[in-house]
Amino acid sequence: MSNGLNPAQEKAVSHHEGPLVVVAGPGSGKTRVMTHRIASMVRAGIEPSSILAITFTNKAAEEMLRRTLELLAIPEANDFSGHGFFGSSALGLEDDRPVLRTFHSFCARLLRRHAHRLEPYTSSFSIYDSADQKQVITEVMKEMKLDRTSFPPRATQSTISHWKNQMISPELAAEQAGTFKDRELAKIYARYQELLEEQDAADFDDLLLLVVRLLTEQEDVLLRLQQHFRYVMIDEFQDTNRPQYLIAKLLSGQHRNLCVTGDPDQSIYSWRGASPDNFLRFREDFPEHNVVTLEQNYRSTPQILEVASRLSGTEFGHRELFTENADGSSVRVQLVHDERAEARRIADHVEDWMAEGVSSDEIAVLYRVNSLSRVIEEEFVRRRLKYAVVGGMSFYERKEVKDILAYLRAARSTRDDVALQRIVNTPARGIGKVSLEKFQDDALAHGRTMGEHLRRSDCTDGIRGKARKGLEHLREVIEQLEDRLSGGLADMVEQAIEASGYLAHLEKSEPESWQERERNLQELVAAAAETEEILDQALQQSNAEEGEVPDPLTIFLERIALVSDAESDDQMRGKVSMMTLHAAKGLEFRKVMIAGVEETLIPHSRHGEIEGIDEEKRLLYVGVTRAMEELILTHTSWRRRFQDREPRLPSSFLADLEGTSIEFDRKPGARTSVSENVWDPEPEYHHDSEEDDGLHPGAWVHHELLGRGCVNAVQGYGAARRITVRFENGDERQLVVAYAPLSVISPPDEEWEAC
Repeated sequence: MSNGLNPAQEKAVSHHEGPLVVVAGPGSGKTRVMTHRIASMVRAGIEPSSILAITFTNKAAEEMLRRTLELLAIPEANDFSGHGFFGSSALGLEDDRPVLRTFHSFCARLLRRHAHRLEPYTSSFSIYDSADQKQVITEVMKEMKLDRTSFPPRATQSTISHWKNQMISPELAAEQAGTFKDRELAKIYARYQELLEEQDAADFDDLLLLVVRLLTEQEDVLLRLQQHFRYVMIDEFQDTNRPQYLIAKLLSGQHRNLCVTGDPDQSIYSWRGASPDNFLRFREDFPEHNVVTLEQNYRSTPQILEVASRLSGTEFGHRELFTENADGSSVRVQLVHDERAEARRIADHVEDWMAEGVSSDEIAVLYRVNSLSRVIEEEFVRRRLKYAVVGGMSFYERKEVKDILAYLRAARSTRDDVALQRIVNTPARGIGKVSLEKFQDDALAHGRTMGEHLRRSDCTDGIRGKARKGLEHLREVIEQLEDRLSGGLADMVEQAIEASGYLAHLEKSEPESWQERERNLQELVAAAAETEEILDQALQQSNAEEGEVPDPLTIFLERIALVSDAESDDQMRGKVSMMTLHAAKGLEFRKVMIAGVEETLIPHSRHGEIEGIDEEKRLLYVGVTRAMEELILTHTSWRRRFQDREPRLPSSFLADLEGTSIEFDRKPGARTSVSENVWDPEPEYHHDSEEDDGLHPGAWVHHELLGRGCVNAVQGYGAARRITVRFENGDERQLVVAYAPLSVISPPDEEWEAC
C-alpha cells in the first residue's frame, strides 16, 4: 500500500495506458483515486495539460483540481487561467496544469472558440437557462395557438430535453410521432430550435449536441483535440447521456486512453437522459479495457453497509461492500401513525442528536418527493430547529438579478430577444400588449430581430403615446450599456441598475422587500468585480494570442449560466439539510433519516404503475449510503392525499432486508427484527378473500389509462401484491394492486400470445 491507497485503489492509480473502468462503490475513495491517478501520470512524465478530467458539478471539478495541485505541489490557479484555446494553453488552463471541468463548462469553452463554424451560431452565442427556455416555448405555443393546459410549457420543455438527450432531431421526432399530441410536440420542438438559432442561443442540451456536431463535422478540430488531450477521464460515468458518451469516445478515438469511473448501482437519472448502458457501450467500443472494482467503504458503519449490500447489485453485477470501520448503531425502520407523527419523530431524533453534540449540518432528512418536506418543515419551525431545503432558489435565479443580467445580455447581443422581452417593460414604460405586438410585427416585416429593430431610428414609427416614449427610453438605456461594453464589468452592472431606473422601480413596487433586493443587486456588482479581478490576474499570467480572449461580459454571463444552486454549501451551514434522494447523491452526513419508505413513494408510482423499479431501488441505495454513523427509515400507516387520508403500505424494498441486523420499531418501545414481516401491512389493509379477486396469471384486466392486458405474474399478497401485466400495445408494466385503477374483465374472443 502506498500513499495510503488500498490495493484496488493502487491498481487503478498505476494504470496509465489503455482504456480502464473503475467501478467505485459509495464512500470507496473515488475522488482520491482520480486525483492520485492524475498525479501519478504527471510524475511518470506525462504532460499535465494533456490530461482532461470531466465531472458533473463545478464543486467536484474544483475540489478535484485543488487536491491534484496539492499532490503535485503546484500553486492553485483561478477558473479563468489562460484563455488561449489552442495557443500555449489549450482550453483554458496553463501548460503545467491538467484540465478539470464539467461537461457543460468544457463544451461552452470549446464552443466560444469554434461556434462560428456551426452556422448560424457565433462565438458570442447566449446560453439560455430553464426560465429562458420556458419563455421561448411559451412564445412558440402562442404563435401556434396551442393551449397551455394541453401542452404545459414545463412538461413540453422536459420532452424536448429528453429528445435532445437521446439525440432525436425535430425531424426524427416528427417521423416517430404516433399521436396527435406527439406530432404537435414535434412541431413545437422544431420551431423552438429555429428561434434559438435565430437568437444565437443554445440551451444546456445544445452545448453537448453542438460539440458532438463540431467534433464529427470539423476533422481538424477533432484531430487537434485528440493530439492535445491524450488522456481522458470521466467521473460519475453512470450519469452520462448519449451525447456525453460520444464526446468522450470521440476525444479518445486516437489514443484510446479513456478512464471512466462510476457506480452502476447509483444510476438514478434516466429521467434526464443518463444511461447506465454506457458501461456496456464502453465495453463494446473498447474491448481491450481493464476493470478495477473498489469495494472497501471508508464512510459508513458495517450495519449500514449490510443494508446497502442488500439493495445493490444491478444487471451490471453484484459487489460485496465491506469496511474496516467500527460497529455502529443498528439501522432502524420506524412505523408511525401518519405524516404528523412522522415529522414529530424526525424532529425528536434531531433534538436528541444535537443534545449529544452532533452539529445540525451533519444531519440530513431525505425523501423521494418534495411534497413530503412540508409537514416536516412545519414541525421544525414550531420547534425552532434550523433547516435548509436544498434545491431552493439560488442567488442567480432571483428576479432582480435575472432582470439586470437581461439588460446586459440585450446590450451584448442584438439577437437575444428573450432577454429583451424580459426587460422591455421592466420597469414599466407604458408599452402595452398591442404596442409591443406592433413593434414585434414591424421587426418581423423588416427581417430583423427585436434587438436589431430597437437600434434603428425608425423603430417607433407607427407607435404613439407612452409606448413610443417607453421604447425610445429603452433604446437609450441599451445604447448607454453598449457604450460601456468595452469598459469595466462592475461599472457595466452598476450602469444597468442606474440607467434602467431599477432601484426606484423596486422601492415603488416592492415596498416591503426592496432593500433586501437592493442588497442582492449590490452583491451582483460585487460578483462582477470579483470576476473582473480574477480575469485580470489570469490575463497577466496568460500567453494567449491577441483576439483569443472572450470579452469580460461573455465570461461573466457564461460563469453565471454554469453555476448550479445545488453546489452551494453556504445555505447548509449550521442547519439540518432536507432534500430529495436525487439531490443527496454525492453527499454524506453523520446521521440520516429517510422519510416515506412506502409503496407508491419508494418505489414511486403513478396511477398504480411502478416506473423503473430497478432505478427506484438504486435510488434507495443512494439514500442509504449517504449515512456515516446512523440511519433511520420511517413509514406511516396513513398519509393524507389531497383532502383524503389513505392507508399506506411499507415499501416492498424492505423485504430485501430480511436476515440483516436491521431493527424495526413497530410501536413505541417495541422492536422486532425484519424477519417478523415488517413489510406486512396492518390487518385492516388485507383483502379478506384474495383468491376471489380474479387477479391470477392468465386473467384479463382493464386499466383506466393503459387499456386491456393480460396478467403474466403475481407477487406478494393482500393489497401489497404486485402484478405484471402485458398490455395490448406490447408494453409490460408492474402494477400495485392497492393503487392501480384496475378491473378484471372477460378474456377477448381473439387469442393473444401474451397469455
